[in-house]
Amino acid sequence: MSPSPELHALVSVVIPAYNHARFLGEAIKSVLDQDYQPLEVIVVNDGSTDNTPEVVALFPSVIHLEQANRGLAQARNAGVARSKGEMVLFLDADDRLLPGAIQAGADLLAADSSLAFAAGYSRFIAADGTPQPTNQPQRPGGDPYVALLRRNSIRNPAMVMFRRNVLMATGGFDPDVNACADYELYLRISRQYRVVFHDAVVADYRKHGDNMSDNSGLMLRELAKVMRRQRPYLDTAARRQAFSEGQRNARSYYGDRVVNQIRARLGERTGWGETVADLATLLRCHPAGLIEHAFRKFRLLRKGRP
Repeated sequence: MSPSPELHALVSVVIPAYNHARFLGEAIKSVLDQDYQPLEVIVVNDGSTDNTPEVVALFPSVIHLEQANRGLAQARNAGVARSKGEMVLFLDADDRLLPGAIQAGADLLAADSSLAFAAGYSRFIAADGTPQPTNQPQRPGGDPYVALLRRNSIRNPAMVMFRRNVLMATGGFDPDVNACADYELYLRISRQYRVVFHDAVVADYRKHGDNMSDNSGLMLRELAKVMRRQRPYLDTAARRQAFSEGQRNARSYYGDRVVNQIRARLGERTGWGETVADLATLLRCHPAGLIEHAFRKFRLLRKGRP
């Protein structure tokens, strides 16, 4: 009698989709091409106005949920509520899984029942799917919560395999921080449970010009909200230091990008409404950047330059 095949836990892959039909087929195919079984794939169509339903229909095994547009966090939560897997992975509709991605995360969670999630690495790809140069973030040892406070090293959700019961116990993604709900969830879970980082490159992160992360003003506001929520948990010197460093990193990266966007619009004399909104964001979240911009503008005017 031949030995029975090894039994794996069911993994649910949730793909929130909002007007990314042009990439969605690649995302779905990257899941269905995985060697790991059993799998279920759930596409949550979050009020798309493009041909998302037609793309999903090309894959008969895929579960298709449709809802009015409620945002990324609630789309992911709807997928979790429909899922049946012991483990859950979230794949954005414009990204892709690399071969072996699901096996890598599932093996780690299966080997240690105390782990809440396992996170690997990702690589950048262009809009056409061409791999781009990618520097992988450093992940210092020690407390993962402290490391994530310092810097979010998880670029896109597809890098992470979650245990479903932890998602349910913690309430999933918070729609009040929609643009950064994934980061807020990583912090919340790593503060309460054991998590692990591994070295496998498991996902493609597509950069195509319409990424939510390219909206620097939005990201700066949302990150400030996420960081404020960590204040009650800064009960050690290491956490307080990491928190301060994380705030500086966010302000430096996104705040400086907002300043540069303002400068560009002022130079072109366009986008006045967006400029006012960005100035308000800087005043609230990165006043040092606003002051630096004002002084720079004053110096240029003194020299007779616009």
